[in-house]
Amino acid sequence: MTMELRERRIGIEALAVQLPRSYLDLGVLARANGTDPAKYYFGLGGRRMAIPSADEDSVVLAVRAAGVLLADRAADVSSIGMVLVGTESGVDAAKPIASYVHRMAGLPSDCRVLDVQHACYGGTGALRLAAAWVLGGARPGRKALVIATDVARYDVGSPGEPTQGAAAVAMLVGEEPRVLELLPYPEAVHAAEVMDFWRPTYRSTALADGHYSMQCYLDALESCWRRFAGATGLGAGAFDYLLYHTPFPKMALKAHRRLCELSPDGPPAGGADADWERRVLPTLWANMEVGNAYSASLFVSLAGLLEHSEIDAAGARLGLFSYGSGSCAEFLAGRVGPDASAWRNRTGLRDALAGRRELTYEAYLRSRRSYEEQGRDGSFRAAAGGAGPAFCGTWNHQRIYRDAAWRSGTGWTSGEERTAEEASPFRAGHASRGAQAGS
Repeated sequence: MTMELRERRIGIEALAVQLPRSYLDLGVLARANGTDPAKYYFGLGGRRMAIPSADEDSVVLAVRAAGVLLADRAADVSSIGMVLVGTESGVDAAKPIASYVHRMAGLPSDCRVLDVQHACYGGTGALRLAAAWVLGGARPGRKALVIATDVARYDVGSPGEPTQGAAAVAMLVGEEPRVLELLPYPEAVHAAEVMDFWRPTYRSTALADGHYSMQCYLDALESCWRRFAGATGLGAGAFDYLLYHTPFPKMALKAHRRLCELSPDGPPAGGADADWERRVLPTLWANMEVGNAYSASLFVSLAGLLEHSEIDAAGARLGLFSYGSGSCAEFLAGRVGPDASAWRNRTGLRDALAGRRELTYEAYLRSRRSYEEQGRDGSFRAAAGGAGPAFCGTWNHQRIYRDAAWRSGTGWTSGEERTAEEASPFRAGHASRGAQAGS
């Protein structure tokens, strides 16, 4: 790599977050499960978890996040030459979520589109691939749209149930990193084949060996940190804030304790826990509201730091640790852009949180059932309400989505209810570009 390439600044130019419209308070879930709410609130460190409705799958969340980002003045649709979606919540074994995003976002046809899958590392993997593509300069001036989108689902009553969640974070990657510059340190990655967390193709919910997964996470952190510190000579004290993959907020505390033990600059003043409150906790408030967003988790933390009401993170040096079960992990460093405060109330995070409605436990169970039923063939029906992208079910083994093009081109409105038979022109002939189903 030439010095000219090394000196170019690459990173995140813009960022947008979208969440499901509903949430469940962890105290409500705890009481329904016959558990002391303190176990969820303090043992796990969470408050609420995002619950997608039947019409909100990983595609819809991704498209909504892309829409918020591309509506921002910092984004230019015509400049995008690549779409990478990091996810472990794919909706088709062949067709990527990136294809749906490409169409519904109205992106140029001379665009590479694909998904990146490796459990919760997928979003970071996509970001790194996009940054390398921009840095390579094969298409000067073009940018990459990276989206981390996931829906975390576990069986009712399982240990993983209180760590569910969902979110999508869209990031524009280019040579004007106003949000986060990726600092050009040597890569610090770790891979090991383990069975700590998995979801067989015949299941809609994940399986996990919880204690083993936490140990795999910490082992990967140690391996990545040793490589990073060995290559750079830096200690943990080099960073203003540290962001960790957060399946539940207390995992970030466990991770920080381990990092402080390993750091060459020794334990922080006041101890690891006090240091966690100063340099990690300010990045977790949004994760506490959202739950586990799998590949989007790390970037929900980044958005939370940008949107923190009492912190101006401009110029802050960040250490970021990303872990994906299975496993692959990476420690990387970044610097927040000089106008970080400009992103306050601009990422869509606070609007998404403010617009949510709380579910009762019974409504949560109904929502789960509806979400499962909506994915079965023959479930097609018009979206019942709201505006913007929506998953309308399947017909003839094809997923059908409502978007702006469909609504304006077919006469459908969000309040109309139609039967699958009435909808046959759209599923058979793709009468409108917005009504195209999977192929």
